[in-house]
Amino acid sequence: MDQHRPPYWLGEGEVVPEPPGASVDLIRAAVQGSGFNCPPILIRLPAARLKMALEAGDIDMTPIGEQPSYSHEIALPRDRDGNVDRNRALRNTLVVLVRSKDKVPANTNPADYLRGKTIGASQGSGFNPRLREMGLNVDDGARDLDRNLAKLKLGRVDAVVTNLVKPGHLDATLKRYGGSIVQLQQPLINSRLWMAFNANYYRAHTEQVEALWTWLDTNRLHLGDYINKYRNTQ
Repeated sequence: MDQHRPPYWLGEGEVVPEPPGASVDLIRAAVQGSGFNCPPILIRLPAARLKMALEAGDIDMTPIGEQPSYSHEIALPRDRDGNVDRNRALRNTLVVLVRSKDKVPANTNPADYLRGKTIGASQGSGFNPRLREMGLNVDDGARDLDRNLAKLKLGRVDAVVTNLVKPGHLDATLKRYGGSIVQLQQPLINSRLWMAFNANYYRAHTEQVEALWTWLDTNRLHLGDYINKYRNTQ
């Protein structure tokens, strides 16, 4: 995506900086480790356009989160029964951040707490459709976590949801707010993220794509390692 969302995606606009971000590092490693024999060409697009570009064949692959359904133009890993393979996916835990002054008990059930409230979520996040399916009111106008946390402090949203890839990886973020924002102990949902391919590209390069999905399944913890690397250098 063409938005600065550290540590996953760094920089703004069309040019991909170096270092590019933890997600780009993972994509490069997956391509290199699965027999494509060429580096990926990186194209930056607004988050809302990524899925449409993939369906149209303007791009060959992009990460995509869990959705109610997937078009025939998108290829995802499948199990023996032809269903989307939930094992060959990156796993994210979705957690809830609230204002400490609201005195929400840390062990509160987040799904119950969020009923009837407005939730800040990053623009274009793959889990947003699933949250709406749950009947939750999602405000995804802000493009990153920091902007959502600013809205939370101003009272424009009642809570913020964000991915927790590894335990403790939000500690540095929360520390910047000096205890004014806290994380509920229970996760809201466990979500999955796949590397999706254009269906025509998949048919032309089935062996390499399947190898990439297998590589990601075997090395899924690498994303957390890359995130730690970027946090350690900030």
